[in-house]
Order: sequence, then C-alpha cells, then structure tokens
Amino acid sequence: MSSTPTTRSTSLTLRRTYPVARGRLFAAWTTPNAIKQFFGPGDVAVTEASLDLRVGGSYRIGMQQPDGEIWVIKGVYRELDPPSKIVCTWAWEEDDPGLEHESLLTLEFLDRGEESELVLTHENFRDATQRDSHQEGWTTILAQLDGALRPLQITGIDLSGYMVKDAPRAMAFYREVLGLEPSRIYPENRGAEYELPDGTVFGLWGGGGKVMPFQPSNGILFAVTDLDAALAALKERDVPIVQQLETPNCRMAAINDSEGNLVFLHRRKESRLNSIGLT
Repeated sequence: MSSTPTTRSTSLTLRRTYPVARGRLFAAWTTPNAIKQFFGPGDVAVTEASLDLRVGGSYRIGMQQPDGEIWVIKGVYRELDPPSKIVCTWAWEEDDPGLEHESLLTLEFLDRGEESELVLTHENFRDATQRDSHQEGWTTILAQLDGALRPLQITGIDLSGYMVKDAPRAMAFYREVLGLEPSRIYPENRGAEYELPDGTVFGLWGGGGKVMPFQPSNGILFAVTDLDAALAALKERDVPIVQQLETPNCRMAAINDSEGNLVFLHRRKESRLNSIGLT
C-alpha cells in the first residue's frame, strides 16, 4: 500500500494502492458513514457528511478541530463515473464568501488485479503554502482510508434493548412509567421497538419462548434532560429508585422495569455536554 506524491506550485498528485477492488474504494468516497470514518485527519472528527451524488449535486463535510471549532468543506460534483472517477470542486467555507477559494479535486480509481490504486489530484491552489497544507492532510487521510476498508466495519449500534418475560406487560411499563410509545410492535405481541428523539432505537424482546430465553440485563442508560425532575416523577408513581451514582462526567439513577431489568436514567454534566456540542 504505497503512497507517492507529485507536486507543482499550485497542484499535487498522490497515488496509493489498497488491497480491495476499486468498487469498494469508490464506495468509501461516496458513502457518508465511510467518509466519517477516514476523512478527518488525525484528531479531527467528521461531524457531517452530506452528499448529493449526481453531476451538479453538491456535498458538504463538517470537520471538528481539536479545539471544538467546525471547519466546513463544500463543493459541486463535476463528473461521476462509478467506479472509475470523481471530479468535484473544493472550497473551505468562510464567514465572508468573498474570501472562499475554489480548487479542483479529481479521484481516479484504477484496477490493479486483486488491488486498486487511487490517484488523487488536487489543483488550482491559491499558492504553494495552501498546497503543502493540503498535501499533509491528504497524506494522513489516505493512510486512514486503510482502516475504513476493513471487511468487518462496525459503524454504530442499530438497536439495543432488553429481553422480557412478558412483552405486553413490559410495553405497558415503558409506556406508563417512561412515556415511551412503540414505533413498531412485533408479530404476536412479542416485543416492540422505540425510535428515540436522538435517532437511536431501543427494543424489547420476549414472550412465548419464541426468541432467546429471558435473562435480566443492566446495560441501557437512557438520557434525560433533567434527572432531578425525572426522579421526582418516579417517586410520585411509587417507583423505587434502586441506585444513584455520580461520576466526574455524569449523574445517573437506576430502577427495575416490570421484568427485573435494571434501567438507568442518565444525565451528562454541563461541562461534558458543552465539550461534545450537546448544549
């Protein structure tokens, strides 16, 4: 997996080979979840990757710097030829649009037998200083791309939840005590899924011996906006608080659901929320 740079005063070319078919390589550059894995060089985290994959369509990628500042790169697709080539404009978003400078990025994906080669050409930089800065960033990104091409890629948690002994009873508990309405109820009333406001999905599974046998769990921490108010509401319903904990980053309290699972209500402390942009 070699990488070879070529530079001129206002352009650069990087070449690197990867042990995958070029279709997978092309897909990594056209899939938002994949871009979030490799596109932030070093300690930079990709917080947004919006792609309108058509000629004339635009893209926008937000990158959070170590100090918390968000830098945004944007552009327009000039050419899309799967799985061979991508050509797009490239410009850093500025508070004053008049200061933005548009360059041109070309990605070529070449078949090399059991491997594929990526040829990245970036041209029309403002000057050599801007070119050198981008060369450093691109070199890091292309090295990180190796990790995003692994055969087994975990990109998040699609669904987490609890096993239950009696699904209708458990669903009633989560509705009446925690205010959760199911977004999907399984056939034969064997459980449900709940789409939460932050986009995550919680599930209840069980009943009738048709799924995995019940065993109590304690692994879910539900985020609440006001833990003290939540605890007061539980006490009004005579729901016992099993445990309360405080750490440098958070506070939490646990209750038992109708099936014996330990359910945590969790609130991050304000300093932690600020650091991850949730306030």
